[in-house]
Amino acid sequence: MKTEQIFKQIYQDLKEEMNKNTNDIFLKEYTIPSKNYSPDSEYFASGIEMELEQMMSKFEHKIYFSSYKEKYFFSNNAEETRKRMLQEIKNECKEDRKTSKIKELTDKLYAKVENELEEFKDEIKKGMPDEIIENAYQLVAMEGIIGELKERTFDENELKALLKEDNLLSEIYEDWRNSDGKLCESVQYTMEDTIDIVVEHYEKSRQEKSKNVR
Repeated sequence: MKTEQIFKQIYQDLKEEMNKNTNDIFLKEYTIPSKNYSPDSEYFASGIEMELEQMMSKFEHKIYFSSYKEKYFFSNNAEETRKRMLQEIKNECKEDRKTSKIKELTDKLYAKVENELEEFKDEIKKGMPDEIIENAYQLVAMEGIIGELKERTFDENELKALLKEDNLLSEIYEDWRNSDGKLCESVQYTMEDTIDIVVEHYEKSRQEKSKNVR
């Protein structure tokens, strides 16, 4: 929707609210792109504010608005728009913290399995040539598992569960090998099953600890 159309919609909606002639508090929310090109005009954030101020004058400034980024909040109560704006900021900060936490845990998971892989490499280097050749299959498979892990998106709970698991890479490999895994086949499905089991055990452990605390 063009910026001009959004303004028209806002004006129409607010006009309907004011025509109700009630003392009820209303709150309307709209997204107005801070930069919206059309053949005839350009709207930037400053232009949007000016346009809305002019619109509010048509309502004798009985309607107030607050904004955060591209979200605009309108109400016949100034405090309501302020509260909604602050809630939006709070929600974004919370989401940013969650995203940051997931990235931190994801980096730890990658480091965990890569470290396990390096330890396995160091171990097989100590063996005889025949043993090294024998373990080459497992090495390639483990590298494939790490590749699959890096392609997957995890939630915070899954990451915490996997980080608690000892020898995670070896566990996924063994589950895959015991399911008649072949190098030409994807380890994704077996990996998903292993992750589900690890997370399930993690959840049960948490619930048991929670009961004991009570």
